[in-house]
Amino acid sequence: MSTSDTLAMHLSDGIVDARTSAFSAIIAVCGVGFAAWRARAGDSDERSAHGVLDERTAPMAGLVAAFIFAVQMVNFPILPGVSGHLLGGALAAILVGPYLGALCVSIVLVVQALLFADGGLTALGMNITNMALIGVAAGYLVARGLAPVLLPRSESGLAILGFLAALIGTICAAMGFVLEYAIGGAGSETLGAVTGYMLITHALIGVGEGVITAITVTAVASARPDLVYLLRVTGRQRTGARRVSVNQFLIGFAVIAFAVAGLLSYLASSAPDGLDATTQRGCTVIENTERLEGECIAQRAEVHRFAASPLADYTINGNGALTGVAGILGVAAAFAALTATVRIVGARRRTPAG
Repeated sequence: MSTSDTLAMHLSDGIVDARTSAFSAIIAVCGVGFAAWRARAGDSDERSAHGVLDERTAPMAGLVAAFIFAVQMVNFPILPGVSGHLLGGALAAILVGPYLGALCVSIVLVVQALLFADGGLTALGMNITNMALIGVAAGYLVARGLAPVLLPRSESGLAILGFLAALIGTICAAMGFVLEYAIGGAGSETLGAVTGYMLITHALIGVGEGVITAITVTAVASARPDLVYLLRVTGRQRTGARRVSVNQFLIGFAVIAFAVAGLLSYLASSAPDGLDATTQRGCTVIENTERLEGECIAQRAEVHRFAASPLADYTINGNGALTGVAGILGVAAAFAALTATVRIVGARRRTPAG
């Protein structure tokens, strides 16, 4: 099959059998539904932080989703012929909380699958389970566990916390795929080999993810600590530290997301990411044909049902020179979809009691 069908950032259809895919879809629906319910209802932490669904939630959550979409387009090299990209679970959890964080990453994955043919449709449940549920939950649990130790100590505490939460969250998300492959993997690669390669590559990806997360959360905390969920719920906000207005911050955040997608995406590594490299082990790319030769998991991958869509592969009708334009459209789509979702989820909570 063509490598163009397997070089996307997320799990393709056919890699795992239909039964496991269906079971993962049920888990994803239940998990995202639970996240939406908790985001709307709020818990003790959220109420003490003046509510997760207040007037600033929709644009902030929308921008977090947009930023994650943008940064995911910028693959960075981790090994010869292998790249990595942001998953975003810990980043979202620290900035907007675990429930809205799960919604942010889920929306990004849905936009990528439906508009950009990235991540199979039957595999969407697995991608959401791994990245939006496992990755967010693991990252948040690590962040909350480390908060009492790291946040009071120094300005660098939040950066260290963000780095470790992202590193561990990335590895946990990768192990989600290993579990799915163990249950219903369609390839001939041994479970031990898949586990080892996924662990090595995603530990390295986790380092890059940790750096990105640390830089982002400290930058947000420096400008508007009141917009960082983890600081609100742990009571670690610094008084008098608001350097810009909310509107100025949101506009600046949006500009950065558009710039990353529109400009930095051209600098992204074209090498397969850790997951794709794992599924392609045992195969070689036939020169000038973009086809795989040999026996590997990726040979079972199916052509994406939307492979002919105008934005497939983050291009405009196949024109890679317009990747930046496609990225800008994706950022806008992720922001709009998440903002609409948050407003719908929060509508009942804002309705006055009868």
